[in-house]
Amino acid sequence: MGYTTKLSPMTDFTLDDLLEFTQMENEMMKGLFADDIEDHCEPSNETVNTLLAYSKALSIRKSRSMNNIRLVLN
Repeated sequence: MGYTTKLSPMTDFTLDDLLEFTQMENEMMKGLFADDIEDHCEPSNETVNTLLAYSKALSIRKSRSMNNIRLVLN
């Protein structure tokens, strides 16, 4: 995005300049916060489902001869 605007003193801005600036700002915000970009702060549904399936299949039991016995049941 190559936006270049020559800045003028504040008294030289018109309503058209403000409108143009607002439109450029909105375009930049859409690019930064696009709806089609996945939120990276949350895991995907596939990741959650994989972890749930693993936790259901995991079996950990205490043993007298060994500390723990870990098995993945499938």
